[in-house]
Amino acid sequence: MEVINKMNQRRLTFVISLIFLCFSFASKGSQNAEDTFEQLCASCHGKNLSGGMAGSLLDDQWIVDGSPDALTKIIAEGLISRGMPAWQDALSAEQIRALVIYINEQRFKASRRVVPDETQPSRVTSLGHTFDITEVYIAPSILWALEFLPDGSFITTQRDGALYHLSADGELIGDIQGLPEVWQQGQGGLLDVALHPNYHNNGWVYLAYSYSTDGEVGGLAIARGKINNHRWEDHHVLFASDPASHSKSGRHFGSRIVFNDGYLFFTMGERGIRPSAQDMTIPNGKVLRLHDDGRVPTDNPFVNTPDTLSAIWSFGHRNPQGMDVDPTTGLIWEAEHGPRGGDELNVVTKARNYGWPIITYGMNYDGTPMTHLTAKDGMEQPKHYWVPSIAPAGISFYNGDMFSEWNGKLLVGGMAIQDLQLFTIDGDTITAKEIVLSDRGRIREVKVAPDGSIYLIVTIDGKGHVLRLSISDKTT
Repeated sequence: MEVINKMNQRRLTFVISLIFLCFSFASKGSQNAEDTFEQLCASCHGKNLSGGMAGSLLDDQWIVDGSPDALTKIIAEGLISRGMPAWQDALSAEQIRALVIYINEQRFKASRRVVPDETQPSRVTSLGHTFDITEVYIAPSILWALEFLPDGSFITTQRDGALYHLSADGELIGDIQGLPEVWQQGQGGLLDVALHPNYHNNGWVYLAYSYSTDGEVGGLAIARGKINNHRWEDHHVLFASDPASHSKSGRHFGSRIVFNDGYLFFTMGERGIRPSAQDMTIPNGKVLRLHDDGRVPTDNPFVNTPDTLSAIWSFGHRNPQGMDVDPTTGLIWEAEHGPRGGDELNVVTKARNYGWPIITYGMNYDGTPMTHLTAKDGMEQPKHYWVPSIAPAGISFYNGDMFSEWNGKLLVGGMAIQDLQLFTIDGDTITAKEIVLSDRGRIREVKVAPDGSIYLIVTIDGKGHVLRLSISDKTT
């Protein structure tokens, strides 16, 4: 009887504690997910999520399963038969969503085995191929983009405003002089570079860069010019964001360029001003479409809509730093940074709203909830999303002979989680995701060379490194 009374007493104490915590959280409102977990969950699941009175959240031994939907349901509704209380009266839907993201972040971190850089092998076997990883070039600061010239050499942008011309083996042929002045602020600077589809006849090279009219606030510009004897000539600004939309912020310029069906598409981030992605009078948080000479196409979706920027193709984007065209379908795929969690891979479609900041699979960087909405009528769902964030940047469809097992698949580089990922795609549907390699640096750019090798731009200790993935013997 004494044992039973002690058990009942402990249960009563536990219930009183839960009631106290419910009132406490109801009065506090939002707080960061780490604190929420420590105060409500750590006593049972362990401060490091490895288990205690209740099971570990880091392994695969789940009561139901470890999916975000199942985890959300259990946190909200509880599982009384297993001693798991319901928290839906104590926590808002936003707080529960933030808690789910936090748990998934910790699970991912626990699953990773980080290999020190100095022990990384130069020959790797992965996903059907054995290939060599060669360091081609090291720049003095951060490189951003890379584009191959018809002769197999390449040009690469350095964020501080330099443009280098290098041989395929990384020998510096020269740096380009006479470039436009860039406003280097935070993530801004000299960003993407692309060749006109008919470059071999017209010589046009396109640049995306941040610019400022007063040195205090800035925005995005798209220009084209020609390179003659390592000098930038015939400079034409095709697009410059209206100074009225400029910001002091050094964040979220987007700036990826592609050509499709004869049109120029480029991305612009929302510059860290969330509501601007839904503001149709400015380019922030948009994919934009122009003719190759900067004219606005007459069939753009909003060209006749009052109080709307006529160059807009799609909107509701956060910070799109990856874009490429599927050569099989002609669809434009775009990768964008979410906040903490919620990076997205989208198919960019005319006039569609991609939801930021109204819907997201992420939360604020400080761990506080942003919204519990991950879907809403009239807003597109991503084809894939990442929780935790990988910070996707360069993406590229593989179309070559060297890595035959990867032909037609999409390569995606990550900066926060330093993976090179490979997506199998059927039409507009992702059917598989695999990891090619990890922990080689922050992958900013992925580009397929004319010979079928793969070049990566990675950042290591503030310097830009160009890596080449190649197969010397195709018998794998």
